[in-house]
Amino acid sequence: MSSSDFTLDKVRKTFDLTISDKTDIFASVHEVKCPPLLAEVLRENVYL
Repeated sequence: MSSSDFTLDKVRKTFDLTISDKTDIFASVHEVKCPPLLAEVLRENVYL
């Protein structure tokens, strides 16, 4: 069976999976300031 024959619903039923659409999974993660070096590297390479 090729991968194009699979659907999320088929996989869910076959493996008896529960799909969880939980939002805000990172809500409890505190924001941190981006270091200047990282900001510069991203600015220079974001087109990649």
